[in-house]
Amino acid sequence: MYVCICKGITEKQVREAVTSRNSNNPKEILKALGVGTDCGTCVEDAVKTLIEQSARTPIEMKDTSNKS
Repeated sequence: MYVCICKGITEKQVREAVTSRNSNNPKEILKALGVGTDCGTCVEDAVKTLIEQSARTPIEMKDTSNKS
């Protein structure tokens, strides 16, 4: 099902973005996909999809600290 009709973004694409990115920040993921940049009516549904997928898929954050 389409989440963002303006950009042609599907629920599947949103779910894949959650698992493929090293981020648990919804704003960052939606911005990368371009969701909500036109009319904005899709943001609520996209965030719901992100939350549901995040609950199913634990995201491992990369350690970006410079430990030596």
